[in-house]
Amino acid sequence: MNLSAWWKPKTMAGQMMVVLFLSLTLLLITFVVMEFLKQQTVSETAESSQNLKRIKSLIPVFEILNMNQVSKVLKLTSSCHAGHTLTKDPYQFQSVSNDTKQLENRISHKLVLEDTQVLVGHVTFSQKDFSYHKCGDNDMQFPLEGLVISIKLASGLWFNSEVHYHESHQFTDIIYWRRWSFVAAFFIGIIAVFLISHLNKPLENLNKAALEFAQGLKISKVKEIGPPDLRRTIKSFNLMQQQVSDEIDRRTKTLAAISHDIRTPITALRIKAELIEDDKTRESIISSIIKMEKITASGLEFLKGENRFEPMKMVDLSSLLESECFDFSEVGLPVSYTGESNVFQLCRPEALARAVRNLIENAVKYGGGAVVNLISDIDFVTISVSDNGPGIPHDKLNVVVQPFQRLSKARESNGGGFGLGLAITKAIIEGHNSQLSLEQNNPTGLVANILLTRTDKHFLEHYRNVSVDE
Repeated sequence: MNLSAWWKPKTMAGQMMVVLFLSLTLLLITFVVMEFLKQQTVSETAESSQNLKRIKSLIPVFEILNMNQVSKVLKLTSSCHAGHTLTKDPYQFQSVSNDTKQLENRISHKLVLEDTQVLVGHVTFSQKDFSYHKCGDNDMQFPLEGLVISIKLASGLWFNSEVHYHESHQFTDIIYWRRWSFVAAFFIGIIAVFLISHLNKPLENLNKAALEFAQGLKISKVKEIGPPDLRRTIKSFNLMQQQVSDEIDRRTKTLAAISHDIRTPITALRIKAELIEDDKTRESIISSIIKMEKITASGLEFLKGENRFEPMKMVDLSSLLESECFDFSEVGLPVSYTGESNVFQLCRPEALARAVRNLIENAVKYGGGAVVNLISDIDFVTISVSDNGPGIPHDKLNVVVQPFQRLSKARESNGGGFGLGLAITKAIIEGHNSQLSLEQNNPTGLVANILLTRTDKHFLEHYRNVSVDE
């Protein structure tokens, strides 16, 4: 059993429930401990207000009773835990001490009986004494140590009241109190779980909208409900979605318009260049025009790489990668696939294929060939494209994935693009909420790793814009 998962739930609602459970448990434990700490000794019980109040209320009653009435009143006023007797002589104590002498004075003072004789002594009780016969079999453990308060009445008789340590009685009360406390805590917990779930609903909606926006840049307005601080967060998130979407749309349209409008003058320039008689000048100008066309096409390709509007599909990555490798090997290029089979993953297949294609083209161009590998585990699916070329210096591995970054002549010896291939691949992989990393191959060359987060198909089916192909 994973205890850390129980103590540290992954959701805020779960953590709040754990905090609530621990708080209620700690509260109950605190009350139980306080109840035990409050337990009184026999002497404290003897001079407690509750005990003295009972004695004070009974003394006037027994002062006016005749002997025929005494037995009936004693029977009515005595119980297992509060027994009384009326005798002609003081109660026969088994021992007295300085403590009992001091207790006599305090009881006399509290009962305002300074002129009345009050005696207190230690006694060992049996079940035959006082009203202990009324106790259940498990209420008392005899013999029982306690005290007897013996007070001389105006009639000359002695009123005797027993005091014993109420451990068994208190423990029963605590068990009873604790049982009902747990029942109350249970119902409080049910209400709290309902309220926590209700409060957590806006967060779930926000998380769902954030995931949809991250996967497809689809704006999902979240209803502004919940506490004020959460409503402000939701409002900021809704505004952020709209601003990001508008900015991407504006940038895409701007570059697309430039690309479209620039084709006409480029075509005119090329036609005019063809009329130049000097071969060297004509070829130089045409080469520059072709480069301009490639730059425009690369820019559009980069924007397509960032496009996340292609729907997610469950595909067989093994088949997708094998197909890409076959396309290269069919035209005689040294590209091979060595990965696992039947590895299914939720992705944007066309975009992911473009990313892998870019990596293979780089490996073929700069490394003379490519080996594509696929490894899957519980958490990740790793696609690796490796070559045995000159590689990239370690300090340049993070630079080369930035747009329009071109490195040494060794990587450009066969002619190159404009530093957008790896940038496009990185944009596509980040569009899958995953990572692209580069590392040096052993002994030479480069390894490009696409680390795709393994997603749960059944979990993602609940989100819009997710279609699953079996």
